[in-house]
Amino acid sequence: MRLPQEVLRWLAFRQRRADRDAKRTFFFHIPKCAGTSVWASLYDIYGTRHVCLVNSERRRRSFAAMSQAARRSYSAVGGHAPLGFFREHLGDAADYHKIVTLRDPIERAISEYNYIRAQAAHPRNREVASLSLNEFAARSLRPNRQVTLLTGNGDDVEGAFDVVTRFFDDWAFSDGVGALVQRLYQTTGTAPRSAVHKNKGVSGPSRADLDPSTLRLLEDRNRNDLALIEALRNLRR
Repeated sequence: MRLPQEVLRWLAFRQRRADRDAKRTFFFHIPKCAGTSVWASLYDIYGTRHVCLVNSERRRRSFAAMSQAARRSYSAVGGHAPLGFFREHLGDAADYHKIVTLRDPIERAISEYNYIRAQAAHPRNREVASLSLNEFAARSLRPNRQVTLLTGNGDDVEGAFDVVTRFFDDWAFSDGVGALVQRLYQTTGTAPRSAVHKNKGVSGPSRADLDPSTLRLLEDRNRNDLALIEALRNLRR
């Protein structure tokens, strides 16, 4: 029996793998920072069965329970857990190409708000669905999310800056993810292709819609993330 072409393409995609000498990749995925585009490229480079995405509490427990050999059997690993979690289970990750994407914290918070409200299955949907953006910022937004995930301490801007510039081999802001993906293809020795931009967001309030009080509240809740992003932008200027 001949398999349909779409099944054959899926099997080829699942089984494909970068050259054996290609460096492993560790992608630290801070939510709502254009990470889905990077994952699409990792799947394209390595094949789905060689990529380990840790994007839920269940998968975090599963990853922690793996043997070191099982973790290292994957060509690409990463996800949403705090960076400390991955450093604990991957060691110094010296033989991984380590990448991260970051984003303007106001835009990131708005994107998170819109996304949670649109996803009925999201664990925080019931909590956030009835909130205005102002109420979300005041009551439900996890402040300084990028600094916190990078260092475990939302006040440690200097530590977050050092982690981005010294621990990671490559990083980009969300609007530069296309160039980061091209560099990723080159690093793994794979023929460069364009980034696949998967927008998981939905329509909703944008930065242009913010009233002054909501903007001030978001800025206050993300003052350390704002400081980190500004320091990194100054570095790139």
